Amino acid sequence: EQGYRLYSPYDVRLLRWLKQQNDTGMSIGQAVKYLNELRSAGNDPATENVQTHEESDETVNQVSLEIFSRHFQQYLMNYQNEHASEILRRAFSIYNVDQVLTEVVQVTLERIGNAWHNGEIPIAVEHFATQFCEQHLMGMFYSSSVPTREGTILAACAPGEMHQVGILSLVVMLRWRGWDVKYFGQNLSLERIQETLNVLKPNALMFTATTREAALALKPLKGIVENHPFEKPLVFFGGLAFQNNPEIIHQMPGEVINFSPSKNIEIIEKKIYRNLAYSKE
Repeated sequence: EQGYRLYSPYDVRLLRWLKQQNDTGMSIGQAVKYLNELRSAGNDPATENVQTHEESDETVNQVSLEIFSRHFQQYLMNYQNEHASEILRRAFSIYNVDQVLTEVVQVTLERIGNAWHNGEIPIAVEHFATQFCEQHLMGMFYSSSVPTREGTILAACAPGEMHQVGILSLVVMLRWRGWDVKYFGQNLSLERIQETLNVLKPNALMFTATTREAALALKPLKGIVENHPFEKPLVFFGGLAFQNNPEIIHQMPGEVINFSPSKNIEIIEKKIYRNLAYSKE
């Protein structure tokens, strides 16, 4: 009656969750759309749940990303995809997209990959975990909102490259920020790619490689980009191949970026914005 507006604990949790999504670069409209999708599936991120089989009597809002990652790893290593999906759902309801993909999904896959290399787990576990994460990321990619930012990004794995979780994470982060990313998946041949570039007229190209051979297979991009009849796109490379073989970096017809995924996005966005502004002058 005095004109004061009262907010419940639920309202506060909801506003905090929306702000977390907005902090990643997602527009408030996209965040609300994502919220409605979660609610339609019966997963309201602002609902205060009490943990059952993960922790003791901590509330879900107190669960750290490290705890989520450890339980995510446990479920994947035991082929429990339903529980693994629930872990991701809960993590996304508390933390933003960048945090979950970087500190839960990628960290977990790195630990599982190391365990396999050390002979601690069978290859089937590594394959199961990788396939689970790839499918989840592809689902996020295709469920993202209509792009709202100017410019197009072409992303793919280098010729012969089959590992795609890293670049997929970047692609999803960019899509959730409103960028129009065309993802071409694993082992993209450069044969006749000029025709695709002529249609898309991308502002940037992103390629990943984990082996020296896959990285060197990208060298023909120099001539392809130079002969592009439209505005020359920026070219970005990333992946273990460049960290393990730094001597090949100077042979790449573009910029090699080896920072964290969130840092990669910051670099890519700034350079694309600068390139778009320059092309308009």
